[in-house]
Order: sequence, then structure tokens, then C-alpha cells
Amino acid sequence: MCINELFSVIDSDYVGTHFIKYFKKKYKGSWIETIDTIKNMLSRIDTFILTSKAEKIHICDTWYIAKCRFKIAWSNESPQSSWNRIIIYVDEVTKNTHILLLYGKTHIKWNNETVWRQNEIKNNHPEIAWLFSGL
Repeated sequence: MCINELFSVIDSDYVGTHFIKYFKKKYKGSWIETIDTIKNMLSRIDTFILTSKAEKIHICDTWYIAKCRFKIAWSNESPQSSWNRIIIYVDEVTKNTHILLLYGKTHIKWNNETVWRQNEIKNNHPEIAWLFSGL
């Protein structure tokens, strides 16, 4: 019998003040269900990463940064078409998943999502950006 260990899901202060606050205000009643679903899927990141809703974007030893798609609870949009994203840092040794960014299309201030995302991580999570010299 195989028992998968759950990963701990950790919100950064930056995510709470910049992104979650926005989603709470915009989606009021459905946000609680949405964030519970997000944390549930991230606690099982080892299996969730195998789906088409998540992809590793930077890998270094037993750590990686991944981009995941999500939808708002009770909406008719798919995770792909909703254009809502989560950027996470995963440490496979400590079994921790850190939410670095959680955003929608309107949060991106430039035309290039990748450049925006990398700058957000460098500026707000330097301890993690340092681990990935490519950021």
C-alpha cells in the first residue's frame, strides 16, 4: 500500500497583501471555496504536477518553481480560459509548497508574462530567486 504525504502549503505575505486581497474583494462568496480548492490541490502537488494544469518552469535539484492554472469556484470558465495563475516554489525534501504569486490577466503590467513573473519573484522573493540563477 502506498501513502502519499501531503505537502504543507505556505502563503507569502506578498501574496496575501497584493493578490488574495484583490480576489477576495472581486469574488466575495466563491473565493473561500476557491482558495480551499487551491490549497487542497497544492498539498498534493506531487500528483497535481502530472496534469495539464501545472508545469515546472524552473528546476534545481530537489526544488522547482511551477506555474499552475486555476478557476474560480462555481464559474463556467476552464482553468485555461480563466487566465488565473499561481506560481509556486516546491521543496520536495521538506514537503513544502510556497505560493509566490497568484494572479489574473489584469495583474500583468507588461505584455510579457514571463518577464513580469520573473521580476516579481526577484523583487519580492529574493531568497528563492537566488536558488535559481536563471531568474
